[in-house]
Amino acid sequence: MQAVVFNSMLILLPVIGAQVLGAAFSGSAFSDSPGIEAIDQTRKNMDEAFASFAPRNPSDRYEFWYDVVDRELSQRDVAAAHGFLLAAPQMLDRKDVKELMVAADAERLDRADDRLTAAALRKLPTAISLKYEEAQVSERVVDVQSGLVETPVIDAADAPLAGPEVEVSSERAATESRFRLLGTFQDLAENSERWVRGDRIDEVALKITAIGLLEAETADGLSDANIRAASILKSALRSRRLTDDFQDYLSARVNAALPDSDLRPALETALGELTTIDVRTERVKAAFIDSIDARGLQRLETDLEQIDRIGLLTSPAAAVTLIEQLEDSADLRRVRLIAEAGGDRAVALVKQSGAGALRIADTGVRWTIQMVLQVMGMTAAGLALIFVTWSTFRRNIRKKKKLEPMGA
Repeated sequence: MQAVVFNSMLILLPVIGAQVLGAAFSGSAFSDSPGIEAIDQTRKNMDEAFASFAPRNPSDRYEFWYDVVDRELSQRDVAAAHGFLLAAPQMLDRKDVKELMVAADAERLDRADDRLTAAALRKLPTAISLKYEEAQVSERVVDVQSGLVETPVIDAADAPLAGPEVEVSSERAATESRFRLLGTFQDLAENSERWVRGDRIDEVALKITAIGLLEAETADGLSDANIRAASILKSALRSRRLTDDFQDYLSARVNAALPDSDLRPALETALGELTTIDVRTERVKAAFIDSIDARGLQRLETDLEQIDRIGLLTSPAAAVTLIEQLEDSADLRRVRLIAEAGGDRAVALVKQSGAGALRIADTGVRWTIQMVLQVMGMTAAGLALIFVTWSTFRRNIRKKKKLEPMGA
């Protein structure tokens, strides 16, 4: 009997152990809201990654560091440049890091990242630090100016192939400027008519525009998040920055929220009669409302929430850079995690490592009820194995002692 128990424990222990390790460190454990353990572990991984970028020779690290900052400024990517400023403690040699941290501690700013940024700017060559400050001012001016002019809705097929044209202002800007990339319901009606006629229209962008405009009429936090996310996605679509896999995934999500089988007939009916522009616009609006699949929209909103959070942790333009690496929903949550862990550091990491930066995301060990039970089972199996081994050993010793007098 003991032999059966012993062999059973030998088989069960590695099986249960593999299940525990798989549940603890599997990428399937990425959640919609990462925990503290996952954020802390991912931040440690990010620090190690930035340290690995720097040259092995300590004397070359300073020049390498300011070169990558200058490179991002030349590409007008302020978020990535800021990320490399924040990564200075990992990329510089010990002497420079010590001076940097002393200077950061002397700064009279509330946030630790702000103090570190100010100290890192002073450590840069004067020409590069001035270049950074000018880039920041230019970025703010562009935001203010673009908020005064409404941008018409342009079909993705007609959009240029240049860099991201995120035209979403931050929460500090006027409320109405957040909607300029989405256009108006009249724009939506005109593009819907083109789509029904069979013209070359980006169907996904059209539906995202509709969802964003409908959400804009609801004054709550969730709708604001969806509007920002829809604008970021539409910008990425217009500048053709999404991978084919993620575009297919996004298309499936959007089509589930606004199925063609319901939307197209509704739009054909709404646009079938000759009416005034205002009446036609209201009919198109009603057609989109009636065609929404509530369950499909709810699933899409979980992804919009992730994208909005990425944009808030970095910036709308940086969010486009980050989601450019995505292939599926798991990647989306990985990007959310590295953004939570590092803010603009995530942008710098992606600019340096590309899609490989997503492997930095680490959920850590997430203790679920199932995992606790598995650990308890593994512990019980281990104790049973030890007990059977000890019992067998004692029994053999006793038999040996009984046989010794008879032999004498």
